[in-house]
Order: sequence, then structure tokens, then C-alpha cells
Amino acid sequence: MRTRDFWKRLDSNQVDLLCGGLAADAAAEQVAPGYDFLEWHREGLALLTNLPVRELAARTVGVQRLRNLPLVIPSRGVITDFVERWYGSDFRSQLQIAAEIDDIYYGLALLRSRMTYGCMLCARSLGEAAVDGRLPTSEHFRLIDFADDFDPMLQLVSGVFARKGERETYGASHPLNILWNAFREEAASGRPLPM
Repeated sequence: MRTRDFWKRLDSNQVDLLCGGLAADAAAEQVAPGYDFLEWHREGLALLTNLPVRELAARTVGVQRLRNLPLVIPSRGVITDFVERWYGSDFRSQLQIAAEIDDIYYGLALLRSRMTYGCMLCARSLGEAAVDGRLPTSEHFRLIDFADDFDPMLQLVSGVFARKGERETYGASHPLNILWNAFREEAASGRPLPM
């Protein structure tokens, strides 16, 4: 389910446990204080680009430079949450959006085929996988980091969410607690499987 539906689905008892991510302030210790939360992974965003070095030679891109780059961004979801928090709900009027996508593979296809020249906003780990050839990409792809001038500085924080205090109302053998404890053990192992 989409990030925007997390809280509504959890609060209305449509689901008991959610695995997913959200845009969280990098300095915040609690990312979802109204919920039980088990952190799985934290990472920043990056720009995956097919632009030639002569057009984008920088190793990092700041808040002002991002406004002038042709961007490939999701039409909604957690990546869009980052952009909305940085540029406001009217971010489409402030940025040069070359294409809106529904999934990363469509974005990769646009860049790989060169139907679009630009930069796709993505989780850093996905960008690394694309550059390393673990995703369908091109040898011309590069990864550009975000500078530290974005306010607030955000990270993609993924994990497991549940209604606050509900797990304590069930015994240890309840499926909700069994799943929660399995996720806790995996996270504590230092090598949690990617979500």
C-alpha cells in the first residue's frame, strides 16, 4: 500500500502490521511517535542520471540546483513526500519535471532508452544497484548525492509499524507478536533483508 495510506489503514483496523518507509527528519529520534515502530533501515536519497558530465559535473546537488534539473519523479509516494517537504505542495511549479512515473522500472526504462534525459530521484541503495548493473540500466548512468542544504534534512526510514500498545494486549503466541518479534530479531542481526 502507498505510504499515504499507512495511517488511515492502520487507524481503521484494516491492517495490524505495516512494513514500509517514510520521509523522516534525519535528526528525529522518533519517526512515528503515535505508533509502535521497529526501525529496519535508514538512507538518504540520490539522483540517478543519464545526463553527460558536461551538463552535470557536480558530485552533489543542492536545493537551488535541483530546481533547474530535468527530473523524473514518482507521481506519488514516499519520494514525492520528500519533494513536498522541501518545496511545498506546489513543487511541480518550482521544479522541472521531465516525467512522472508509477514505478522505478519505468523510470529506468525512460533513462536507459534516452527517451528522457534527466535525473531520477530514488533511494540511494536503489541508485547504487542501478549503477552497479543489478537493475536494468545503462553504462552511462551516474549517481549524484544530495548536498546538506535541504531543510529539513530527510532520510528514508523503513521499518515495521503497529498501533501503539496493541501488541501488549495479546499473548506472545499471537500472530501479531510472532511477526513483530521475527522482524525485531532480523533487524537486530545487523543484516536485515531489504524491504
